[in-house]
Amino acid sequence: MSLQGKVTAVEEGFATVEVEPRPECKGCHACTGLLDGEKRSAKKQIKAKTENFRVNVGDEVLLDLHPGEGTLAALLIFGLPVAGFIIGMALTPWLCQVTGHEISDLWRLLAGFAGMALAFALVAVVARTRQAEKLSLKVVEIIKPAAQEIS
Repeated sequence: MSLQGKVTAVEEGFATVEVEPRPECKGCHACTGLLDGEKRSAKKQIKAKTENFRVNVGDEVLLDLHPGEGTLAALLIFGLPVAGFIIGMALTPWLCQVTGHEISDLWRLLAGFAGMALAFALVAVVARTRQAEKLSLKVVEIIKPAAQEIS
């Protein structure tokens, strides 16, 4: 999924881009995740890496992920918590033995949600690392440079 927007601010290695998802986009609804659950028609400020591009305020740019990075991000965000839930449920007999409780569906459910919560906490910690920045949106094309003022 790519987003087109206008650069509103430029920092070292990053640009703040005001984006509005395309009206014809009706597919995966990933934009609601990128736009914090807001309506697709709402404009949103996104911080994107500039990498090999020199952008200026007012430039129209295209934001996207490199191929494969979206899949990796989805696996981390969705797959890890599901795996945590399953691991929590699988560890229920051991946890019940340690705590002296009888194994039941309620304990399996509680252990599963505890495993999921731990996995979400791990995702939150990983999301704040430099490695996670590699999975953020990047400027992949400058569509229309800003009009230069002549002094």
